[in-house]
Amino acid sequence: MNIEQELGSRLTHGLKKEEPMSGHTSWKVGGPADYFLRPVDLNELITIIRYSDQHKLPLYILGNGTNVLVLDGGIRGLVIHIGPAFNYLDGDHSCLTAGAGTPMSTLAKNTAALGFTGLEFAIGIPGSLGGALIMNAGAFGGYIGERVLQVKVVNFLGQVTTLQREELYFGYRDSNLIGKGIIVEACLGLNQGDKEKIAKKMEELLAQRRRRHPNLPSAGSVFRNPPGQPAGKIIEEAGAKGLRIGGAEISTQHANFIVNTGEATAADIVRLIKTVRQLVKDKYDLELQPEIRIIGEEK
Repeated sequence: MNIEQELGSRLTHGLKKEEPMSGHTSWKVGGPADYFLRPVDLNELITIIRYSDQHKLPLYILGNGTNVLVLDGGIRGLVIHIGPAFNYLDGDHSCLTAGAGTPMSTLAKNTAALGFTGLEFAIGIPGSLGGALIMNAGAFGGYIGERVLQVKVVNFLGQVTTLQREELYFGYRDSNLIGKGIIVEACLGLNQGDKEKIAKKMEELLAQRRRRHPNLPSAGSVFRNPPGQPAGKIIEEAGAKGLRIGGAEISTQHANFIVNTGEATAADIVRLIKTVRQLVKDKYDLELQPEIRIIGEEK
């Protein structure tokens, strides 16, 4: 089987072999993917999915590479990047259609510019809409799932389906979209508002994020918040703030962030996650649950 000839020749951007995932993840770590593909439209995405199904090749989806840790051994199979080709916005406040590759901050800014309110909380959230929908991303009391009316997905046979609101479930850092297929777009319901008030609110929220969150490469919050307790506060009180393994460090600015100080490996980050979980378990008899996805193989 020659994937370059059979599949790559059918794609506008072809495919890349042995592509380092460190260049495609917010943590700046991760080994190579066997094949890295960037479909330019829905038809190319379907072509890749059907080829994957026909040849029984593992398939992974990557958006902005946030909230994910790719291990140092890399990823076997195909990695599909849902990127700029799926970054778009159309419609009105009653059904605003946004592509799954639209960065959340871009979505917040562009809807605000149109005078629509309801996504102010999303300003500064890393990642793109597709990943945000799967985990029901949120901040400052707002969640993307609250605004979803429809989600269009391509299942793993290459069939396009539109899921209606009543078919969807969104919980804390959770949804029933996992396993449904690859998200390509969503219809969001927003309200009309005052542009100046919306802009002012977003400036305030963005300033709060900048004060609280580190600038070094990270994947956002590593652990889910236990009921009624911020994970960062628990980790800090357990004495883990500033703890370092290799190039990975528990941020001294926010203890629920693990930052890459420059030379971190995925193995460093995994060890630090395990160490923090054990510290919290020993001190509070509490099992912290990771919020991030770990994919790929160890080196």
